[in-house]
Amino acid sequence: AAWARYFSRYATTEVDAVFFNPAGLAKLSNGLHLSINNQSIWQTQTLSNDFALLNYGPDYIGEVQAPVFPSIYGAFKLGKIVISAGFNPIGGGGGAKYDKGVPSFEFLSGVNLMNELNTLLQDPTATTAYSVNTFLEGTSVYFGGQAGVTYKLNDMISVFAGARYVSASNHYSGYLKDLQINTTQAFLNPTGNMMPATDFFQGGANLANQAYTGLNEDLNAGLIAPDDPLSDAVMIGALDALGLYQSGMTNSQAVLTFMGLEQSFLASVTLVSDQEVDVNQTGTGITPIVGIHVSLPMIDIALKYEMKTALQLTNETTKDFLMGYDSVTGAPITMYPDGGITNADMPAMLSGGVNVHPVNKLMVSAGFEYYWDKNVNWDGREQFIESNSYNVNVSAQYNLTKKLLVSGAYQYANMGVGKNYQTDLSYSLSSSSVGFGGAYDITSFLRLNVGYTMVMYADDVVEVPNFYTQTYSKNTRLVAVGLDFNF
Repeated sequence: AAWARYFSRYATTEVDAVFFNPAGLAKLSNGLHLSINNQSIWQTQTLSNDFALLNYGPDYIGEVQAPVFPSIYGAFKLGKIVISAGFNPIGGGGGAKYDKGVPSFEFLSGVNLMNELNTLLQDPTATTAYSVNTFLEGTSVYFGGQAGVTYKLNDMISVFAGARYVSASNHYSGYLKDLQINTTQAFLNPTGNMMPATDFFQGGANLANQAYTGLNEDLNAGLIAPDDPLSDAVMIGALDALGLYQSGMTNSQAVLTFMGLEQSFLASVTLVSDQEVDVNQTGTGITPIVGIHVSLPMIDIALKYEMKTALQLTNETTKDFLMGYDSVTGAPITMYPDGGITNADMPAMLSGGVNVHPVNKLMVSAGFEYYWDKNVNWDGREQFIESNSYNVNVSAQYNLTKKLLVSGAYQYANMGVGKNYQTDLSYSLSSSSVGFGGAYDITSFLRLNVGYTMVMYADDVVEVPNFYTQTYSKNTRLVAVGLDFNF
């Protein structure tokens, strides 16, 4: 909660130093120190896509709510040694709900289908519209449990060594339902009215089955010969309409072609049927942490380094979206295969800060965080990182009375990602943040912290030439309340 009103915590010597500046815990008084906090977070995510044929476009809005985002820190100091532990979410912590799904779902279910049908039917205007019912909800939280030891080398310098255990959990659920198309096809939908996509492909499979069954009956009855050219005008017309007829095609070749067409249509029936996804992704990792704190008259300076956390997320899938079939084996290709692994390393991070007390009642601070994003394994997405991310901030607080202080802060974060990094389900935007609030000493051993933060993100616009332009937007607000105890 102190961070929500005062971003520059990297040289703090209060109990939340357990997380922000563990080497600074040596400045605490002997005894037990505790901090219990909660942030309530609201975020709106907006994906705007200008592709004209999207059923739900142009705006796809996801609402994120995390009413409980807790942190608990504890430290016990005895002489030169401080033993500390903390628990808090270090990533995620909320759920996003897209009542209309996201654009990529529509491209998957509708636009791609239209392109495939128009190619199959050799007519760019055969399918000009579709409708589909989509929904997506996702949650993500990375919990961190941290412990370590701080040692006071002398009155000026103290150091820290410890580690954090990270437990990551993502969950996605959603559906694609009621896909309809207006494909015009003489044998299956001559009027061009909207019809269920499953009916279209099932009808095509049935017609293909009837065609090769009839040809086989004529072959078995000796009415036609296998090596004779196909002469049935209706069947020639059907194959020609699909771009499958070749001059001189024999009856036996026509049978095989219709059999293959039936299998293709039946596979498409499955692809365009109602689908659901329900998947959990879980994984764990360890983050070694070291830090140093230097105290000078009226100035505190600190650095903390968190090493890279190797993290792999494993799918536990009960329902999944079918994306297609392997062209060689025919095996189904799904979005989240059960047991599949996603590499989601957490990058190494260096943070630092300085606190200055120019006058008795005033403290001003500055700080930074720098992340080595380009050195992680994100299954290839790291190649779209143009520069490592960082944030810088400044803060100030003033003691109005012996018990009451007020504070304010500003932060700029540069994420350094390229256009190809952004996706519907995971995108990153640079931002500016402001925070303000105060603290009140209820007693000599109990402090109340209250803070409010607004995060304002810079939109990112990604253009796919001659196709669409998609804009990624966010905004975040949070309220935090915390109690610090000193015994």
